[in-house]
Amino acid sequence: MTNKDKKSGFGLILLSQLAIVLLGVVLIQWLDIPLPESKINELAAAIVGTLLAVLTFALVFLLYRYGGKFAQELLNDIRRVSGLFVGYSWGHVVLVATLAGVGEELLFRAFLQGWLSSFIGIAWAILLVSLVFGLLHYLSFSYFISTLIMSIIFGLGYYFSDSLLLVMVWHGVYDLIALGVIIKYPGVIGNNMSE
Repeated sequence: MTNKDKKSGFGLILLSQLAIVLLGVVLIQWLDIPLPESKINELAAAIVGTLLAVLTFALVFLLYRYGGKFAQELLNDIRRVSGLFVGYSWGHVVLVATLAGVGEELLFRAFLQGWLSSFIGIAWAILLVSLVFGLLHYLSFSYFISTLIMSIIFGLGYYFSDSLLLVMVWHGVYDLIALGVIIKYPGVIGNNMSE
């Protein structure tokens, strides 16, 4: 991949993440979705979100190491998409992870979960939002199941804490760790491109 291709690819990734942020903000404003008052302060939300991200990655790491066929399918999915990010700087990784955490949580948790829960109740809203989240991240059945479960967990975290910041930090820091490992240290999870 040439430097021009890398810049173009990163530009598309950046543009798509910015579009998700904008879409989430516009839909929340347009449909007047109320954001709940957080049950924890901002510092606690940032700390708890970071700790949950590290714990989540540790569990995913164990899955990659000991998850058998399911884990192998996930690693194959990662190999297919990791080429998009090879050669990007830590600054690129931080920017993409941050925008993904902010944008996807605005769109899926604050907007869609908030909107749906007023019609079908919170349990169904979390499940439906998670199905949409999983389908939009679909690479394989294994990856769909993984993102579905992750989305359910984020949805429950948002519901119980009422803290959008907590799930944004949780999602963004998780993505930062995961992308960092995939791009900078792929052997840690067995994602050697030469295999």
